[in-house]
Amino acid sequence: MESPIYLLADNGSLEAGSTLSLRKSAHAAGHLAGMEVLPVSLLHSSKVDPKLLDGIKAETMAGFLAGPIAQSSNELRIIPLFFGPSRALTDWLPEKLEQWKSEKDGRIFRILDCLHQPGDTRLAVALEDLCLQAIEKNKLKKPYLALVDHGTPVFDVHRVREEVGDELKKMMAERISGFSTCSMERRDGEEYDFNEPLLENLLDEKKEEFEEMLVAQLFLSPGRHAGKGGDLDLICNSFADLSPSRRLVRTDLLGTHPLVIETLVERIERDQSKD
Repeated sequence: MESPIYLLADNGSLEAGSTLSLRKSAHAAGHLAGMEVLPVSLLHSSKVDPKLLDGIKAETMAGFLAGPIAQSSNELRIIPLFFGPSRALTDWLPEKLEQWKSEKDGRIFRILDCLHQPGDTRLAVALEDLCLQAIEKNKLKKPYLALVDHGTPVFDVHRVREEVGDELKKMMAERISGFSTCSMERRDGEEYDFNEPLLENLLDEKKEEFEEMLVAQLFLSPGRHAGKGGDLDLICNSFADLSPSRRLVRTDLLGTHPLVIETLVERIERDQSKD
């Protein structure tokens, strides 16, 4: 392959659906950018049975960097399939890439921008699109809207959720009866209180006042959290189980949404313009 090599990198998952989604996003972005974009997870995904992945073993970063493509290349570009600057991107990944770089003179790498940047409303617009689809498909009247993310120890990642949430709340104002951001989970300690409220607690708090709940998922792929039978399933099922008149609907995931793909292509084109 010609340098630079572009990699679309997610955190990785033990769920096959996450890798299949990453591959779909990489293929779509590469097709529009007119180049091959390789799907590579930071961790975990190589443990998935290849039989669940169309017979093709998932690639993780350590294996890729030690493999023939990276070893024969002098330039790598990492396109993060991450909403914000998680520690995997700011700490773990640079360390691995610096090690690869040090093994041979002339090697360089760049980690491109995450999906959300200040002032860019595309994630909010994509979520609005998915919310409106969910309302239409499920014939919701005026649901309470909760924007949920995983939860994070990094405030700059949390800020992404709040900025996207502020935009989404304005966009959806005429179609909803209330709005909150929330986290799926959080770490113990006051220093992580910015993750509050938890989705589980929010649903419990709102169950007497609202019969329709729309959960907008700030998640990219169907891993063990947002996939079938995952953590969000378990949390959300309890809301509807309490009353037959109560309904909860979740939006589709964001990883293959056209506006996310557009953002990935823009990252590539902007990077190419620097050279």
